[in-house]
Amino acid sequence: MGVTVTRDVVRHFSALVLTIFADALALRPGMWRELATVVQSTQASEEYAWLSQVPVMREFIDERKITALGEYGFALKNKKWESTIGFEREVLEDDQTGNVRVRIMQMVEQAYAHYDKLIFELIASGENNLAYDGAPFYGEHATGGTTYTNLDVLALTAENLETAVSQMMRIPLDNGEPAMVKPTHLLVPPELWWTAKRLVNSAMTPDANAAGGAGQSAINPLFGELIPVASPRLTSATEWHLLDNSHPIRPFFLQQRIAPEMQALDGTDGTTETDFMRDIYVYGVRARHNAGYGLPHFAFKSTGAG
Repeated sequence: MGVTVTRDVVRHFSALVLTIFADALALRPGMWRELATVVQSTQASEEYAWLSQVPVMREFIDERKITALGEYGFALKNKKWESTIGFEREVLEDDQTGNVRVRIMQMVEQAYAHYDKLIFELIASGENNLAYDGAPFYGEHATGGTTYTNLDVLALTAENLETAVSQMMRIPLDNGEPAMVKPTHLLVPPELWWTAKRLVNSAMTPDANAAGGAGQSAINPLFGELIPVASPRLTSATEWHLLDNSHPIRPFFLQQRIAPEMQALDGTDGTTETDFMRDIYVYGVRARHNAGYGLPHFAFKSTGAG
């Protein structure tokens, strides 16, 4: 039996759309949650001069020593994003709420996929885009009276993985103190997924030098040390990344001014041109955000080119 579309029916339908969106938004996972720090923005753009200075604890003898903002930094402007969908009047008349639920959940999926896209665009452009210190995010950096590089060409092997982890652990902060880097994630393309799992998820590993000869097993020192993550958004089949996401500032951050929100042009406050002329009720997602680089200390990239 069909439904007579009245203003109350449209109001109920719009409330259903908004509820489905809000519920799905709260539950939807995304890789960006693992890779990026969320920074709440309160204005059109945000300054990040504070990235370059972290004061150490010192004995309080006479007065406090105030650490000023560093000479390095950058501003990140929020961008506005949207996604819009229209439901024909027949959807309400025929009570097709099941189809509506699927479409709205797809919109939520795409909203969070956009967060992922922004983070992986940073990763893809990291050899050219600059970090807070004015150097390419993936490249050579001067910090704490020394230099380090977080870019290499090593293939993904156990030996190279151990070498890269050890190098990252030696990186200091700008004040000379150890950055206390200990990678938490191994990020790879789909082509290296099974290699990554064998390297870090296997308790034992074949050891050709074992007392019993080739084919014997030895304890894998990499077991449980890293969380393997694979993404088809990585553009190379050989690249791999180490990320330390255990700190308040991660290698990447998502600057969020307005979280994705659903808006309606449904005629509940009066007939609109859209619903009158086209027999369509319009719902759109709107958000304001951007993504930027955090500390390069906590990221390492290898092209895998050998």
